[in-house]
Amino acid sequence: MKKKEENKTIMRQWANVLLIVGVLFLFIGGFVLAYEGMNPDMVDKKELYSYNSDASMDYKVYLKDNSFFTSEYLGMNKQYISSIIDHIDVTGNYKFNSTKRLDYTYNYSIVATVLGTYDDNGESTQIWSKSYPIFTSERIKGTGSTFSISKPVSLDYNTYNDLMKNFKEEFGLSVDARIDLTMNVNINAGLAGDEEKNLNETDKISLKIPLLKQTISISPDYTDEGKQVIYETYDDNYVDITQLSLGIIIMILAVIIFVMTGRKLLVLTKKSEYLITFNKIMKEYGDIIAETKSAPVLKNYDVIKVKSFNELVDIEEELHSPIICYEVKPNSKCMFIILNSGVAYKYELNEKDFKDLIRE
Repeated sequence: MKKKEENKTIMRQWANVLLIVGVLFLFIGGFVLAYEGMNPDMVDKKELYSYNSDASMDYKVYLKDNSFFTSEYLGMNKQYISSIIDHIDVTGNYKFNSTKRLDYTYNYSIVATVLGTYDDNGESTQIWSKSYPIFTSERIKGTGSTFSISKPVSLDYNTYNDLMKNFKEEFGLSVDARIDLTMNVNINAGLAGDEEKNLNETDKISLKIPLLKQTISISPDYTDEGKQVIYETYDDNYVDITQLSLGIIIMILAVIIFVMTGRKLLVLTKKSEYLITFNKIMKEYGDIIAETKSAPVLKNYDVIKVKSFNELVDIEEELHSPIICYEVKPNSKCMFIILNSGVAYKYELNEKDFKDLIRE
């Protein structure tokens, strides 16, 4: 029976150990919840909407009268003879798409920037540049999930080419030159009906057009960045009171359960140590121990308390008197007694005597 009780106690110990582990995870969860409540900008933010844009610059290279080309212009992605270029017509295209309706404002501009570069020991160094605005729009307002721009402009190629020829001649430098024709689109937007404008974007779409060359090819310089996501933002001093309070409550609850369970575990450990010791004594010395259900009357005996059960065994071997075992409190306290010639040799086994453990 004592062995079965010992096993039950050990099982209860393990159950409480697992409960303490669960409580620790509960405390960690409460801490994380409270931390996120105090720092909402450091956790996964709520997605408000996403958007993407499609941009391109289409162009036609118009030619001067000549004996070789019968067409008025040449299309895109060809090699062009610069001496017969008259002008270049360019159309800047831009389309914005959002997953939600937005209140937006935007404006755009098209600028030609002439750059002169010098080859300094194999490294190209910019030595001069100047921007020439070609078109600037008014600020346009609207509400919706999409808007588009299509703006044609004409670029006087020869004017810029002559400019860089004069620059080269005046300074006597062997320079390379080009035009960066750029459309800048500036967007400011937010969810429809919301005062906060959390989208501030500037997109640039460019064409690189060489100058001072006998033949040229025009190359685009813009990147499709794909889907962009706008997330909910918080003020620097914003605190999620509900989440913070819930996290603190969970941590307090976890601490209370931890203390209660910890005390219970220590008490069970005391009981377990008692039962293990008792069962060990009964297993090793059961042939010299007689269990009794009634407490021995010791008022007519001189009672001598011994410090350990081993001392009591030594006395039994000397006197050849049986050891009487009486359980004072089930599973918690018992007495081992040898009665001989008016003397009672007594050893008490008590769960409270196990050190480093709290008392009930």
